[in-house]
Amino acid sequence: MTKVSNISKRRRSAQADGSADYAAKRSELLRIAARLFKEQGFQSTKLADIGREAGLDRATVYYYVGSKEELFHETVEGAFDANMQMAGDLSADHSLTSLERLRAIFVQLMVSYEENYPATFVYIQEQMHQIGAEETAWAQEMIAKTRKFDQMLLGFIRGAIEEQDLRGDIPVRIVENALFGMLNWTHRWFVPGGGMSGQQVAEAFWSIFIGGMKPEAASGSALPGSERIAEAPST
Repeated sequence: MTKVSNISKRRRSAQADGSADYAAKRSELLRIAARLFKEQGFQSTKLADIGREAGLDRATVYYYVGSKEELFHETVEGAFDANMQMAGDLSADHSLTSLERLRAIFVQLMVSYEENYPATFVYIQEQMHQIGAEETAWAQEMIAKTRKFDQMLLGFIRGAIEEQDLRGDIPVRIVENALFGMLNWTHRWFVPGGGMSGQQVAEAFWSIFIGGMKPEAASGSALPGSERIAEAPST
């Protein structure tokens, strides 16, 4: 216990000092951890596995990071916060239409998945369904952020419908699930460098989406549940 405590103190001190060498090694551990989480699964990956890939013994790994959860949280949270910031900036940019905002955040999310591969995909495939049941401070914070992000996306969709850039006969929650469900499913098949870039994938998906959501694509008769467009339930 004393040995671990001493390592923890050294780790906090090194992080406070912020040396370039320490930061570089920690970034390397983040990259290795994300790859192993994707290949082996989060639950099956041990800190020892991460250390072995990095050529470090267990004690040295603890000098850089306290747990595999810390590695995972740091990688995912950085990407999530960047996307949250972009959505907030888009909301505040009144020179854009709601449809332009929706398209911009849609493309950015797929680009973010690519840039942060595979950490974000690990979160989608293994953690999203578990986080709601967790009571940790990190889990509760992520739930709050996710709800806020979700409301911004719904706001973009509602705005595009009100501005008559999207058809209004489909409930906004269905529209959101269809659009962003396409992105979330890419964790099953997308690999950077595999033929199409993240941006190209997003542009292709957007073309499919907008082709069916243009106002002129509406059948003329309201679909079941369309009366809920204005008041979709919040999550």
